[in-house]
Amino acid sequence: MSSEVSNDSTSILHKIYTSDPILYKSYVNKKVTITTEDSNVHIGFVYTIDPVSESIVLMQPKEGEEKMQLKIIMRGAIKKFECSFDNEFLLPEMFVAPEIHMPEQELMKRKYSVVKLLLENHFPVSEDKGNLYIKDTLEIRPPFGPDNCICLNSIILNRIQTLLRHASF
Repeated sequence: MSSEVSNDSTSILHKIYTSDPILYKSYVNKKVTITTEDSNVHIGFVYTIDPVSESIVLMQPKEGEEKMQLKIIMRGAIKKFECSFDNEFLLPEMFVAPEIHMPEQELMKRKYSVVKLLLENHFPVSEDKGNLYIKDTLEIRPPFGPDNCICLNSIILNRIQTLLRHASF
């Protein structure tokens, strides 16, 4: 019994391995006009394109406002796609956490509470330039809440964030 192996491996590859990510990236921040299968026309700016589903996240200005709205258009719904490469528009960052302003005295009180909590839970905490550190692994920036933790180790990050969420400051 002989089995023959085909050299054409593209037929079994997922489309993510055959699509052009550089082309997708070239659409980001560009003005596009998308016509969908139901004949609706969507005009806006490409925020991103999902390389797996090829869905387009489109930012559209709200009428009469300075705010933008997001719309996700699935690849299967797109009938026609036109991109204007003339200009690149700088889109606002959509997912930035709002800055929390606290009085200095309250900030110091919170920092002291976080240090105390970490030490009570046997975490070796140190301070440098206003930030808290646990063994050069995790950093906690002001205002010292769960969302102000930075760590590459997701297990440690989750543990510290959970600890901070359950604390009452």
